[in-house]
Amino acid sequence: MRALPVALKKLPSLGSLKGFEACARHLNFSQAAAELHLTQSAISHQIKQLEETLGVSLFERQLGAITLTEQGAELLSVVRGFLRDMTRLVDRFARQTQRPVTLQVYVHDSFASTWLLPRLAGFTAQWPHIDVQIANEEFARFDGAAQVAIKNAPRGHLWPGLFTSLLLEEKMFPVCSPGLLETFGRPGHAAEVLNYPLIFRTRDMLNGGPVRAPSWDAWLDHHDLTYAPLNRALTVPHTHMAVLGAVRGLGVAMARTSHLGDELASGKLVKVWDEELDTDSGYHFLCAQGKEQSAPIAAFLCWLRAEVQASVR
Repeated sequence: MRALPVALKKLPSLGSLKGFEACARHLNFSQAAAELHLTQSAISHQIKQLEETLGVSLFERQLGAITLTEQGAELLSVVRGFLRDMTRLVDRFARQTQRPVTLQVYVHDSFASTWLLPRLAGFTAQWPHIDVQIANEEFARFDGAAQVAIKNAPRGHLWPGLFTSLLLEEKMFPVCSPGLLETFGRPGHAAEVLNYPLIFRTRDMLNGGPVRAPSWDAWLDHHDLTYAPLNRALTVPHTHMAVLGAVRGLGVAMARTSHLGDELASGKLVKVWDEELDTDSGYHFLCAQGKEQSAPIAAFLCWLRAEVQASVR
């Protein structure tokens, strides 16, 4: 067997490189050890071995604090690139060898079309072996291995026997197109919003029964404003239709957080009034108890949480 070149013999172990990266990030051996589930002694030993292998000092230690040396900073750049590229490669190999699995997602069509579907390409790119099937019928019971539901309900609502997690707290606020805001000017107080052409849902109309958010009724009550006269420009049956009408410049719609995709970030819509009203409701993730730990469901839930965090920043 041919002997390895001297340079290859001196390559440090993967464990020592991970330990070094954690120490360089925290600049604290104890915190790095806790992150990697090692003792501080073990981390110190890894760094010492790494320094001996490379023949350089990686950290300067003064008065209980540590800083990277010039050689340590140089090594850190290489190590981070290596760990990043290796992680991506291992993940890609893992996805290529994973068996296809079908994930059924029960969700209301409005939430699916306005919030979930515009973002779903990110999930399928990350998990190509998971075949997502959207179903908008009401789920009766979970009888498959990979089934989840996303349901709107008051915060604190209980579904006995199911795993639940609140994903997205619902806020409501009026939105319109930038052109409409430019035409009418930004309101100085809440009452001036009523000078705009307003888009209503049929369920927004006073009918003696409870009115679910988002509604102009709830917004007017919050600001102690009268109901008439209102400049009703359009009436539609669903919130996502009201949002689409607002994008088209037809008027101001009362929107819910869950019924907006990237319209605000892209500038298709703007808030007419910055205050967001709490609706005391939200979208909840549900699955059979214990199934939240299965690979496809755990991946989907993790992705949903990340998307929610990104959407509320």
